[in-house]
Amino acid sequence: MATAIDRALRDAAPTPYWLDSPLRPPARPPLSGPTEADLVVVGGGYTGLWTALCAKERDPGRDVLLVDAERVGGAASGRNGGFCAASLTHGDDNGRSRWPSEAGRLEALGHQNLDELVAALDR
Repeated sequence: MATAIDRALRDAAPTPYWLDSPLRPPARPPLSGPTEADLVVVGGGYTGLWTALCAKERDPGRDVLLVDAERVGGAASGRNGGFCAASLTHGDDNGRSRWPSEAGRLEALGHQNLDELVAALDR
């Protein structure tokens, strides 16, 4: 017998709605044959996307190629709730209890990280 939760989720899609947006560009075909680039970034999650973006900003003439085995932003990076916070330690109390001598520096780095993310979005 199906539970209320089973019935409620029966028609739910396993993909977040923002990954199925009609505004999302279509997937590009897989690479075939030799390819050249000044920089190849493997992995289209947060780290890979940020690396490719920073590389282009530092040198707009640089040929940057971003590759991913699946869909860029389609794994863990694209499946979060969309929250951004300055904490690098899953909460200030957690950070202070685990790294008391480094808590101030971790907090400062977290704020710097969030500020840089906001600045990048503003660009």
